[in-house]
Amino acid sequence: MTNSLSRCMRCGSNDLEDRQVEKLVKGGTNVVALNVTATVCHHCGERYFDLDTVELLEDFRRKLERDDLDGLQSVGKIFRPSELLAS
Repeated sequence: MTNSLSRCMRCGSNDLEDRQVEKLVKGGTNVVALNVTATVCHHCGERYFDLDTVELLEDFRRKLERDDLDGLQSVGKIFRPSELLAS
């Protein structure tokens, strides 16, 4: 990915860098963790993905929604509280 942004659209900073990030993609009850390249703002942390990466993320989301887990390895579990926790 070539850093084509000159300013962060969220905070206006020009301190941007292309780097590898982990992106969680949810589809149905499944989640996949993908390592992808993003342009990241050093000031606010906003991430920008190029069109090819967005298409990849959407492909995985659709695959997960179909419960198609071929080629994916289970590496853990995600838990959600069964009832709201009182503060």
